[in-house]
Amino acid sequence: MNLLDTTFDLEQFTQQLNNELNNGLPGFDAQKIMSPSIREHALKTSDPSIARDSSVLLLFYPKDGQLFLPFIKRTSGNTNHSGQISLPGGKYEESDSNRTVTAIRETNEELGVDCKKIKILGFLTELYIPVSNFMVLPVLGYCKQRPDFKMNPFEVEEVIEMPVQQLLSKENISKFSFTKNGLTINAPYFNANGHKVWGATAMILSELREVFLRAALIR
Repeated sequence: MNLLDTTFDLEQFTQQLNNELNNGLPGFDAQKIMSPSIREHALKTSDPSIARDSSVLLLFYPKDGQLFLPFIKRTSGNTNHSGQISLPGGKYEESDSNRTVTAIRETNEELGVDCKKIKILGFLTELYIPVSNFMVLPVLGYCKQRPDFKMNPFEVEEVIEMPVQQLLSKENISKFSFTKNGLTINAPYFNANGHKVWGATAMILSELREVFLRAALIR
């Protein structure tokens, strides 16, 4: 099955993806394709050995005959990631039995998705984020139907729903530059309905894209 097929089959998709995940992950080589230039600068002043555990959820679901993935635009504030486009997720809490639970709990808190309706498919490669000192585990999951999103207004400004085929297409990848604290930053990004998905989230999507290409889910 390819995501361009006219009749999207969720069961077939999950089977193909599971099979490919069992073949091993592309790892950091795939992630670094979308790495921003600031990452190398930030790594010089950070210590991954004391990173805090966290996770994010890539939550697939069918909509209009296609496979979709939701992102959130975080509310503006004083955090390192305020206003950015990201995947739902957050830091591991002691009450969480593992980081899969963390990803599901955070998705429920941020987007109101019913925890019981989230089925887990597997994981991508951990990624260290030097700016926030998080070690992020990308968790792959799906819902059989489009979730009834209910944004947490304190954390989420907007839900951005993207067709996966369009999101991961080669034509949807661009680069931009900006200056911060006197440093020029060059960053590749995925376009999500006019929003730039860059940084750690883009690096996670880069590995996902390689997995999807290997599984012949996209071209």
